[in-house]
Amino acid sequence: MDVKKLLNILAAQEGITTSELIRRFAVHAGKDISVTSFLTRMNTGTIRYNEVDRIAEMLGYEIKFERKHTKS
Repeated sequence: MDVKKLLNILAAQEGITTSELIRRFAVHAGKDISVTSFLTRMNTGTIRYNEVDRIAEMLGYEIKFERKHTKS
């Protein structure tokens, strides 16, 4: 799943728009983040891992890596 789809799903689960998610993240991060530039980075796949991690934390989620189960 790409980051754009993931963030859209998280926003929908919270009952907010993606733009509102970005605005809340800007406040949470204490940064001046343009919704337009963030959406552009979502569309181009250039969002950094630490940004996604901070958004997940802000919403009460954590990112986990799990080993895939392979068939023997």
